[in-house]
Amino acid sequence: MSTTKFGTSVTLPSDTEIAMSRSFDAPASLVWKAFTTPELLRRWLLGPDGWEMPICEVDLRVGGKWRYGWAQPDGSSAFEMYGEYTEVTPHSRLVNTEHFEDNPPAVTTVSFVEVDGRTTMTTTMRLVSQEARDAVLATGMSDGAGRSYERLGEVLAAL
Repeated sequence: MSTTKFGTSVTLPSDTEIAMSRSFDAPASLVWKAFTTPELLRRWLLGPDGWEMPICEVDLRVGGKWRYGWAQPDGSSAFEMYGEYTEVTPHSRLVNTEHFEDNPPAVTTVSFVEVDGRTTMTTTMRLVSQEARDAVLATGMSDGAGRSYERLGEVLAAL
């Protein structure tokens, strides 16, 4: 499987992985900043249009925790995700655990590769089984991520 959602390429590198990749006209240091700074995350990591991010906690260090929470503007349909950073290599690589509701935990690796001032960000989520991977895909996660990454491009252009 290989699809493109809102300019973001979505592939399945293995039976247990989902990879999403997008290039931005910005240096890796700026993409990293937008990906790790709560004030900036709240501007783009929103999934489909109309959502808000009232919870955005980032303790950016190995062993540090993160927690994100989203809701509709009226507070309805709220949900959260959380995890722990296991690798933090500024401007190039971030690895963390990810827990979402009753789903099995995942490990997410984000790489930031800059060439000539343009950065390709690739997020690879490794799940416990093919069934877990397929269940995550069935949620429409790639559509929400694609729209979020499209918004990230807009935030980066404004910075």
